[in-house]
Amino acid sequence: MARDLIDREGYARQLLEQVEARLGMPLGRLMVDGPDAALRATENAQPAIAYHSLALLGQLAAHGVEPVAIAGHSLGEFPGLVAAGGLEPLDAVAAVRARGEAMAAGALSGSGMIAVLGLDDETVDRICLEVDGVVPANYNAPGQVVISGSGQALEKVGPLLQAAGARRLVRLPVSAAFHSPLMAGAATTFAAAWDRIPLRSLDRPQVFNADARVHEQATEVRPLMVGQLTGPVRWTQSVRRLQQFAVDAFVEVGPGRTLAGLVKKIIPAAVVHNIDDVSSMNAFLETAHA
Repeated sequence: MARDLIDREGYARQLLEQVEARLGMPLGRLMVDGPDAALRATENAQPAIAYHSLALLGQLAAHGVEPVAIAGHSLGEFPGLVAAGGLEPLDAVAAVRARGEAMAAGALSGSGMIAVLGLDDETVDRICLEVDGVVPANYNAPGQVVISGSGQALEKVGPLLQAAGARRLVRLPVSAAFHSPLMAGAATTFAAAWDRIPLRSLDRPQVFNADARVHEQATEVRPLMVGQLTGPVRWTQSVRRLQQFAVDAFVEVGPGRTLAGLVKKIIPAAVVHNIDDVSSMNAFLETAHA
């Protein structure tokens, strides 16, 4: 993971050294050499993803590429806060490390998440209301909603979703019912650590998952980042909100290509770019400066 960034001299390497000193862990070695099971652990995966995103953001900024407006998906809101001017990079990584540790410790055995494909948001909402212990967790795109809950509730809600016309139900490889009330204990634990991390008011508009609205003041943003652990990610609505800022291109920055695909489903006519390594970053820079 991020080997091409870690192996390069310059900002990404310097940032990694600072991150490792701040966290007191060999993050780079874990990202490159694994083992995979350790890297996938929530408390390690979150700072790894955050570092990957921040290293790319720093490289883009060095080339004069700055966002007009910002949105992050779940964990991505923390690197988003760096891009928006509210957080320092090292503070962002420390925050997501604390977040990951709280979420890992608060995971309820047997709970989980299921991606529901082929149903509209309203139908999924209605069916979740019929079953105690399950809630919509991610409104990812039209026809793609993730639900979250206890193992028993997920088993009960599955046949109801299929009867309503769900094309497919996919159990996600996660350790807990994230973005649900079952993470209330994790939210409380994380809040104590998050309150100690400096947060400034934002320099650029950022649309937040909690309500798909822009918030600029630190006093508004801080509780939103705690609330996202127990509330849904309103990604569909957030992307549509970004359209109000005369956005003419959407750039996904960080590992993977999932969000770029979701944006195309939400706004089929959107121009979408994905930057997840040095090669894709260079390709984007050639396009941006053409």
